[in-house]
Amino acid sequence: MNRMDFLLHRARRPILTGCVAIWVFTFVATHIPAQRLPPLPVSDVLLHAAAFFILGSLFWLTLTGYRTARSYRIPLVICTMIIYASLDEATQPLVNRHAALDDWLADIAGAAAAVVAWEIAGFVLDRRRRTARHKMRPKEQ
Repeated sequence: MNRMDFLLHRARRPILTGCVAIWVFTFVATHIPAQRLPPLPVSDVLLHAAAFFILGSLFWLTLTGYRTARSYRIPLVICTMIIYASLDEATQPLVNRHAALDDWLADIAGAAAAVVAWEIAGFVLDRRRRTARHKMRPKEQ
């Protein structure tokens, strides 16, 4: 287990709490009726990608903290984000907003980017740990 896994395991409950809180906030924010939304200086697609990067990150961190194996963690995050993004877009017309394929694709791209970023970070940290451990071993004669 690398240091990141250890730290995430120790902080798994606060991370889970943050994940649930941000998920609820995001759901509420995406279901505010269109006429009540303030104008934003950022593109809607960018907001979707950023929101799902954060959701995907928190979900990935939560699963890692609970020591979910990588072979389950990666598809679980991606599949959950695809399903949630679909439900999110499908329910927006109920509050006078429109579902958009571009938004859904941005959601998936943001979540996928989060998974890739965190997996690379874990790989790099694990490799650094192994390299440091190898350098510390006494040389065999």
